[in-house]
Amino acid sequence: MVSRLRMKLDLLIQGVLLTTFGLFSSLEPWRTTAIVALLILGCIQITSAAQLWLWHHYRPAKMYLWLFLGAAVVLPFGLHFFDSLAWLCLIAMGIAYFSHTIYMAIVVLRRPRSFWDIT
Repeated sequence: MVSRLRMKLDLLIQGVLLTTFGLFSSLEPWRTTAIVALLILGCIQITSAAQLWLWHHYRPAKMYLWLFLGAAVVLPFGLHFFDSLAWLCLIAMGIAYFSHTIYMAIVVLRRPRSFWDIT
């Protein structure tokens, strides 16, 4: 069972990185910071999906994991030939997994707590 703390931390970290990317992507001197934030977000989301799939046997995470790994294989080709389209695809994948994380956090946080959790 996925813990409440894990979901809160996952949601917080992904939210901070997406906000950082959103704020700094339009400012030219901070564009490198935005790209680094997006790449760190991708690594965190891959790690999150792998943990959910391997430890908790959460099947929808398997689809996201294969999608991210496929994008990592195609990314060098995409960045070389389709620069802006490749970045838009990465942003869309990050936002899609973040929205899925929000849904999972809502489900986990609505789950009734046992007596032993109320301490």
